[in-house]
Amino acid sequence: MPRPNQVFDSLKLLLVEWDTYIVILTTLKRLIFSMAISIFFGMVLGLISGVHYELEALLKPIVISLRTLPVISIVIIVLILYGNTFSLYLISFLLLFPIIYQAELDGIKNIDNTLKEVLKLDCDKCTMQTMRMVYLPLSIPFLRTGVIQSAGLGIKVLVVSEFIAQSKISIGKEIYFSRLNLEYSNVFAWTFILIFIVLIIEHLVNRYLKIPYET
Repeated sequence: MPRPNQVFDSLKLLLVEWDTYIVILTTLKRLIFSMAISIFFGMVLGLISGVHYELEALLKPIVISLRTLPVISIVIIVLILYGNTFSLYLISFLLLFPIIYQAELDGIKNIDNTLKEVLKLDCDKCTMQTMRMVYLPLSIPFLRTGVIQSAGLGIKVLVVSEFIAQSKISIGKEIYFSRLNLEYSNVFAWTFILIFIVLIIEHLVNRYLKIPYET
């Protein structure tokens, strides 16, 4: 177990090296892309499922399966089937999509039934405009919670995947070789960097994940 001063020294050395930021940005690029795809499909399908119960019934077994399977099983199976590069994005999507989808679906279901009945009286069918301007803004608190949860899980899953796959230019690979070389202070230093990244993402989500009502 490294002493605190050793971890602090390792952290300082990492933060003054340009290669550290290249590694961080590469992993963040993978995370942002995976989260963007997961948020888009999770939000859209969750929104539609909240209005059209047939789609919810169709997706329910898939979502339940993805949420109950052990994370390590998904990681290893996907890595075996698809190799390294594409697998990192697919693993993140498979684990993040169910969280976003369920959060959006819960948000739609939490909308007051009286409002839903009024909307049904106003239109024969729920149009995309109604879902975008009414249902989506009301579900934002649930969606925000889902995004925060997926961001924390996403960075952990991504780094674990990078660790196992030894992906080129990645935080996971840096941790792997630090452990391999018994540089445990570096392992702790990278861990603190990951915690800082998650805190920044959480702050940005809370601040900017807002969809205003249109007038």
